[in-house]
This record gives sequence, structure tokens and C-alpha cells, in this order.
Amino acid sequence: MLSVIYVSVADPLLSSADINAILTSARRNNARDALTGALIYNGHNFMQLLEGPADRVDACLAVIRDDSRHSGMTEIRRRAIERRDFADWAMLYEPGFHGHEAEFARLVANGRLDPEVERMLGNFVALGRRPPPSGGQAPLQ
Repeated sequence: MLSVIYVSVADPLLSSADINAILTSARRNNARDALTGALIYNGHNFMQLLEGPADRVDACLAVIRDDSRHSGMTEIRRRAIERRDFADWAMLYEPGFHGHEAEFARLVANGRLDPEVERMLGNFVALGRRPPPSGGQAPLQ
């Protein structure tokens, strides 16, 4: 199996309806393709961890790469795995991931979430929780 984490820049005009459409499609397609993972949108960027059979992960990433709702998709980690970190979720998502700190802590405590991934996810979430600069646009909730 393969685990990939990528980041990308969200379209600044992204709406809550767009996020819902992304999640509906991701959950349906991931369940069909035996993929699992987590998606974080911090108001400016996406970070996604996607895991499953290597050929299906790569096929999914090719589709994601062509999605016009984001740009600058950059893989920040790709590795072979023996077990999934997010086996319980076709696509875990919560705006700002408020309330999921306990889930991350449980995954880490059980040795299911790589400490490096925990740091990346935590830093990414923290960036999205920072108040916008004066005159800036607040993250979608």
C-alpha cells in the first residue's frame, strides 16, 4: 500500500458548497476504490493524506491534480505502508479540524499515526487558525 500527503493552494473563491462537493465525491470514490485518508482545508490551502493500493492512490492523485478548485499541488511525503493511519475514514474532514485533536492524539498513542505526520497535520491546522492579516479574508467555516 501507498501513503501520500500533498498540499495545494485553494481557489480563493472556494465556497462551502464547493467543499461539500469535494467531500461527497471523495467519500464515494474512496469507498469504491478502497482508499482512506484525511482532508484539511485551513481557509487558504488543502492538505490531504491519501492511502491505499498504490495504483488507486496514483489514479486518484491524477484526478485531484486536474481539479480547478486548487493549484500548485505538491507532494510532501510518499511512502510504502503496511497499515493505514486513517483506516476508519473514507475521507475524514472537519472545518479547521476543531474537535479532532483527540482523534489525532488517539492515533498517535496507538502508534497508528506517524509522529512526522502528526507534526505536519498539527502545523497545517495551526496555520489555518491564525487570524488573517488586517484587511484579509477570514477562513471559511
